[in-house]
Amino acid sequence: MSAKQFITAEEHLAKLEITMQQASDFIDANINQPDLMFSTARDFGVTINMLSEIADFTVSDIGEYFASNGHDSIELSYTSILINSDLGTLETLVSFNTNSGILSNAALSDVVGPLLNEPLTLPFTFRSIYDFAPEDEIYDAEELGVGHLNNVLATDENIESLFYGTLINIFTALDETELNQINVFPKDEKPEDFQALLFEVLSESPPTVARTDEELANLVTEEGIEIINKFWSGESELVGVLDHSFLGLATA
Repeated sequence: MSAKQFITAEEHLAKLEITMQQASDFIDANINQPDLMFSTARDFGVTINMLSEIADFTVSDIGEYFASNGHDSIELSYTSILINSDLGTLETLVSFNTNSGILSNAALSDVVGPLLNEPLTLPFTFRSIYDFAPEDEIYDAEELGVGHLNNVLATDENIESLFYGTLINIFTALDETELNQINVFPKDEKPEDFQALLFEVLSESPPTVARTDEELANLVTEEGIEIINKFWSGESELVGVLDHSFLGLATA
């Protein structure tokens, strides 16, 4: 996956009121406790690249250190709540849902919630799987994974709105021919070609396909159920609620 990092280790630690020196001292003092090192980094959203900046070891060295102690460093590569790939020009597809009626967040969640593999009370589903939460109660671009989003109140409802708003934008950008192409494509046999197809059709402009609210609601709820089930299955190292969407797959 083409991962992105919007801020440096120093900037991330500053949000936690921790200096680079304090972080470095912690690593030096606990270098023989890999379990503690791994869980602490994971809990506080410190990526393997940030650890490399702090400790002045290569990413490869840190990966081998964790691997030799039974930890997969890939879990420290992806920490953003929404998406963990570089969206590039597709960033504009990520936006809040401002629709009403059957396309409102509440209406969509009422349909999606009971149909999940493990039905959950929404919007609980949209919380980060990490313990880390911003002290200022604000999500920045790095925490969300989308460069044009900043200073978003750190609430489940906002993540829910961004989730449904983005899915609505995706299906507004895809016409029936493109959807049919996606649905019949042998994606498991040709993942790179499938990614290229998704990126191409989502990049076309203008991204406005005429659909009724009912048609959009059906597409969004069906896709939402599939994405959330994958998100909570524990079978993937990806941790963003949009990582398994067409948008995430297009930029992986």
